[in-house]
Amino acid sequence: MMSQQTELLTENPAQWTTVSFVTPEIQKKELKPFVLLALKELEGNPDSRMSSLMNADKFSAVRSVVRHVSRLRSANKEPWSEEDMQMFLEGLKFTPECVSELTAMLCTDKIYNNIQRHLRIKPGVASLQWKIDFSLSQTNIRKENSSLDRSKEIIHRDTQIILTLELTNGHKHLYRMSVNKFQELRFVIASALKNIIVLEKRKCMRKD
Repeated sequence: MMSQQTELLTENPAQWTTVSFVTPEIQKKELKPFVLLALKELEGNPDSRMSSLMNADKFSAVRSVVRHVSRLRSANKEPWSEEDMQMFLEGLKFTPECVSELTAMLCTDKIYNNIQRHLRIKPGVASLQWKIDFSLSQTNIRKENSSLDRSKEIIHRDTQIILTLELTNGHKHLYRMSVNKFQELRFVIASALKNIIVLEKRKCMRKD
């Protein structure tokens, strides 16, 4: 049976298609410099050497792995299991010696200490508010001196929904959208909530 950590690491296999084309060509000696550069970038201190790398494709593949593992680290109660990490890396087609080297580095918990918290834990929604704005539609109705039927068309076309989203990291985002787009958003959110309910029933999401 797949462990919780393996399930978490491999939750979206489609994202690794491009990476898996490159990983068999990566050499063990290249891993440590690539990992260190990727960690510096995540820590907010990108190294100037990144812009002149000869093996950009290889670095990009390793960076994708480091970013993925680093961001998911906070979702685990325990440090990464070497067995689970090896399984994940083998699935990405790293060579056996690279799997061993990369596993040792990524399962060393202290490498994640300096990564900015907002990168390790994705912000959640603290509050969501919306209101209807008729100002544009009312202005256009007055300009056209519209009939009743025409006014209804303008209201449907030009009425806007103002959506204010506040995240747990303190950031606020304001969006304006048509009524039709707002209805689409409601449908997407309802679908996402349904998927969350299904996901919560999976073994990896259950608390011990």
